[in-house]
Amino acid sequence: MKITLSGGRLLLPVKQKVFYIIFISIFLILLYAGFSLNVKPAVAKSIYVVSMTPDEMSAALENGTIAGFISWEPYPAKAVVDGYGRYLVNSRDIWNNHPECVMAISEYVQDEDMIKALIWVHLKSTRFINDPANREKVLEYGSEFTGADRSSVSAAINNTIYIEFPDMNEMKKGFEILDKAGGFKKSLSSMGYRNTDEFLSNVFPDRYYMEIKNKLEADPGWVPPAVNGSLKFGFIDRDIHNLGLYVAQKEGFFRNVGLIPDGNIQFINFRNGQAITTALHYREVDAAVFGATPVLRYVVNDNGKVRVINGVNTGGTSLVVRADSNISSIPDLNGKRIATPGFGSIQDVIMRKMFEGFEIKTV
Repeated sequence: MKITLSGGRLLLPVKQKVFYIIFISIFLILLYAGFSLNVKPAVAKSIYVVSMTPDEMSAALENGTIAGFISWEPYPAKAVVDGYGRYLVNSRDIWNNHPECVMAISEYVQDEDMIKALIWVHLKSTRFINDPANREKVLEYGSEFTGADRSSVSAAINNTIYIEFPDMNEMKKGFEILDKAGGFKKSLSSMGYRNTDEFLSNVFPDRYYMEIKNKLEADPGWVPPAVNGSLKFGFIDRDIHNLGLYVAQKEGFFRNVGLIPDGNIQFINFRNGQAITTALHYREVDAAVFGATPVLRYVVNDNGKVRVINGVNTGGTSLVVRADSNISSIPDLNGKRIATPGFGSIQDVIMRKMFEGFEIKTV
């Protein structure tokens, strides 16, 4: 075999070069294969989700049928105060300004004075709740409205942020999470919308809210004209998110705009947002406070004729687990069973945010 030097470099025959290249390639392949055999494949995490009412969730957690539940307050707080539950995550801790409850009104309500009156009432009650000077009254009203004890109501309100209008950037994220989960039966383009922003701006017009907000900022004592008409108003029973409705009744805000409870405004309670959208469809209610994502599904899937005129809250949805469990973080729930109010609810969307990276299995 002839080996020569060129400029101080070793020159090998072509056949020998090929041999060395093949040898090194085989060596690297074997080395990689051996490394791969020693690396354990990633095990996919999963969570099993069952649909329940909040009362059913509480009972199931207490008897150990489920490892945890995600519900609106004050059910999580009550589970903690009663001793069988423990807070694991509050929604606002994992998703700042996330979508929650909103005030929606049927498009069949054409009376602008009625719309403005409802917004005024909502702003007054929200600001009343958020004023620290009213804390004792708010706790009293919260106990009356939910039937929960003072300690549970205090914890529930501390976990809830009462707002005047939703954060539309976060609403868009909520829409995208629900869309990815298969929550919509048709595309926005098939409905004539160019993009999600255009759709949301149509469903969540803020012009009335901004008008009332600006008038109150210019004159905090301003009251809109009394309405001339009647209204059927839906809400979810014992949901601390809806506390503003009760505060507005107790503080006389509805009466200030000519809406008399049990007179020309009737309050009708429902078990969840799906029941409210059904009532809106059959015109059994004219307006309601409930979750933002049921509103979105109603508009897209059922051509629902509603518009959102106010935000109501963010936060106030919590994941609780059994107090005696060794669950200390989201990953500890891998392979376990939890409950939510059902697919498409705002709690379902928040659950999907909490359990990003998990395979979500409905049971």
